[in-house]
Amino acid sequence: MSPTLEEYFKDSVSLPEPHAGGFTDAERTFLTRYVGADFEAVLAREGLSRPSAVTSVTGLLPPPAASGNGSAPAAPRTDAADAAPAPASVDEEAALEEAMHEARELKLVGFRLAGQELAVPIARVQEVLRAMPVTRLPAAPPHVKGMLNLRGRVVPMIDLAGIMDFSGARGEDRFIIVCRCRGMLVGLLVEALTTMHQARGEDVEWGLEARAGVASEMVSGLLKVGDLLVAILSVDSLFQKVLKS
Repeated sequence: MSPTLEEYFKDSVSLPEPHAGGFTDAERTFLTRYVGADFEAVLAREGLSRPSAVTSVTGLLPPPAASGNGSAPAAPRTDAADAAPAPASVDEEAALEEAMHEARELKLVGFRLAGQELAVPIARVQEVLRAMPVTRLPAAPPHVKGMLNLRGRVVPMIDLAGIMDFSGARGEDRFIIVCRCRGMLVGLLVEALTTMHQARGEDVEWGLEARAGVASEMVSGLLKVGDLLVAILSVDSLFQKVLKS
């Protein structure tokens, strides 16, 4: 039986000190688009230049050492620079996706949203937070609910049910899954965490989006759990849609 998130992360690594570096190119692109060219002044005025008080469910997860031969452990993160996501090229993103597709074992954070069962590869997840109030962005589309400052990183909060056009009944967003993608962090608002899936590669079907019953361009595959099909979220596709909104 798959462990709960609390069981899986009971020996999680310590969180890093606040990040004191500048903005990545992806962050500057996002902030210029949705906040304006003077985004640094706006962030300071809105209180986003100061780290928010957050409650981490998991603790910070180490970045993956992805391999086509299966999941490999990564060394614990120990210094302040580790709070910043490393910029990733298109080729690096594609290589990570390919490695996940070929892995003998795949770890996924399972969650529930608007009656849908979904999961995101742990290779994409930095940590999971308790939901909290976020700062609204007047110029942002409806599915960008706002932003928070996560230890020096400004992170957009994404209404996942909204951007994926879920029609099921909505519950309260109780958790934020913070994901790494292309030199930026994004927070996914979800209603409930379900389990940590430790799936065999043979139990995952890639490229069968139409069977998921959700927005196909943001689903990379399906995980079979008994009679249940769990849609695996493509964080990269989600990120690209957010930037194009």
